[in-house]
Amino acid sequence: MPSCDDTVPEQAVFRPAAALSARLGVEAAQPLAAVFSESQRPSGPARWTTAQGGVRVDNGRYSFHNPGNDFALADDRLARVSAALTP
Repeated sequence: MPSCDDTVPEQAVFRPAAALSARLGVEAAQPLAAVFSESQRPSGPARWTTAQGGVRVDNGRYSFHNPGNDFALADDRLARVSAALTP
C-alpha cells in the first residue's frame, strides 16, 4: 500500500479530523487534519503491519511510523498516534 497519493481527495480530511476529535479531544480538528495533507508528495511504498501491543507501524524510509528510522516517534507517541488513527 503506498504511503500517499498525488491526488488526495478534498474529503480525505474528514477521517483524520474525526480521529483527532474522538481520540485526542482536539476541538478544531478539521483545520489541523488539513495540515497533514498540505504539501505532501509521494515518498515511496510503505508496508503497514501490526507490531507488538497492536501498534500500527510501517517500513517507509521517510516515515515517523517506522521504528527503524532514527527520527521515528517514541514508542509511547507511536502507540498514541496508532490508537487515534485506528477506526
